[in-house]
Amino acid sequence: MKTLLLIGLLAATALPDSLRAQVYPEPIHPIADADSLPQAKQAKAARLWAVGSSSLLTLGATYVYLERTWWNGRGIPFHVDGGRDRTYASGLDKVAHFAGGVFISDTYYNAFRWAGMTQHKAAWLALGSAAFVQWSIELKDAYSPTYGFSWRDVAAGTIGGFWPMVRNQSRFLNDAQWKAGYWQRTPKYFMERGIPVQRLSIDDYLNQTYWLSFSPEHFGSTRWQRAWPDWLQISVGMGLEAETWSLQHDGLGGRHEWYLAPDVNLVKLFKPRSAAAKLVVGLLKYVKIPAPTLQIGPKVRWHWLFF
Repeated sequence: MKTLLLIGLLAATALPDSLRAQVYPEPIHPIADADSLPQAKQAKAARLWAVGSSSLLTLGATYVYLERTWWNGRGIPFHVDGGRDRTYASGLDKVAHFAGGVFISDTYYNAFRWAGMTQHKAAWLALGSAAFVQWSIELKDAYSPTYGFSWRDVAAGTIGGFWPMVRNQSRFLNDAQWKAGYWQRTPKYFMERGIPVQRLSIDDYLNQTYWLSFSPEHFGSTRWQRAWPDWLQISVGMGLEAETWSLQHDGLGGRHEWYLAPDVNLVKLFKPRSAAAKLVVGLLKYVKIPAPTLQIGPKVRWHWLFF
């Protein structure tokens, strides 16, 4: 969840034009004849500066946030995780780092495309940006009294950074969406920690879910593809079972829960045209829309509304 903070902070700190380009999920074409026109070269340089300055401001704001609220002056010398993260949150934190890598690389990919980069170059720069952010997070964790530098977290986030490359090469994944949800179904995490219930905790994995939404229209005959609404998707989700989780065991318990739910591709549904509409849709594309959900494991259960 820490990497998800970067998305929100980027939205709050980026310049309006660059922000619109970074969050809008539709393909963004590079500046025409960027290498032949002096004006285009200047525009390209200005946009790259906008992307870079927004990134520095975002990382700085994230550092200050973690320093004041997460570590709260309780830092210790640099250290590497001793193995606790192998089983922490039953691996759901690795899914969170992977999803964070996806979100960040997707954001930077669109930003670099807006700045005039080719698809190939933008995808590689987006991967490097996602890896850099993951390293930054883990270097901060290395001074945490609770955590430590984790090679596994870096690897999970970096793998997520390959998302633009993989998506561009696959017709099935081209309109697929990775999403996250947070819905307080249980206050167990706060109760076992002995702290007041908060609206959001980045360490409360009991109430976090991660989803991959895809379009069934890619399967079947041409008639089926025409009949299926292109904005309607199916989403597969993963979370933790509260009954088998306990902070007394260092938060290492909890079986995985699996979900199936309908989902919506907001871009294909609303086809936004104005800058404000594109901004809103671009930010919401990372959030799972509440919907009726079938839990398929480890217990079969029906949820009339699940986030």
